[in-house]
Amino acid sequence: MRLELVQPSLHREWELRRDGQVAARMRLPLIRRGASVELGKAELEISRVGGLRSEHAVRDTVTGEELVHQRGGKVQVGGRSAEWKRLGRKEGHGFVGPDGELLVRVKISSGLLHTNGEAEAGEAVAERDALVLALLGSYLLIRKAEDEASTAGGAASVAATSS
Repeated sequence: MRLELVQPSLHREWELRRDGQVAARMRLPLIRRGASVELGKAELEISRVGGLRSEHAVRDTVTGEELVHQRGGKVQVGGRSAEWKRLGRKEGHGFVGPDGELLVRVKISSGLLHTNGEAEAGEAVAERDALVLALLGSYLLIRKAEDEASTAGGAASVAATSS
């Protein structure tokens, strides 16, 4: 399954599209971490959980069911375990099963005003799991790009004031 990640406006809102049709929507708040997600008729949230380690959960906001749990590089989804890792310079990042099977690959590109990308799921991955993993991967990469941009902006600011 191939998906397209599109930021249709300047708002902090993204759509995952399959064959041009919106499969899911994700909104990121400006200040706090996390995201709200519409996946079909389901309302989901991506939230940071745990202590100091990088840990996230994707939950159904109505039932409270945890669909995905990510801790560090390890992910649990649909009774399977996977690892979130960089796949290669131009390959993006992906969720890889213990046997080396690629479950979902995600790539994004950040411009001055928009962040867009793509995701691809393996055929053996259930559609809902593929969409949830694509959303979580997109979220992680968008946040990483934002953190890197703010760090670079801070470093440039420090360099400019110390000259």
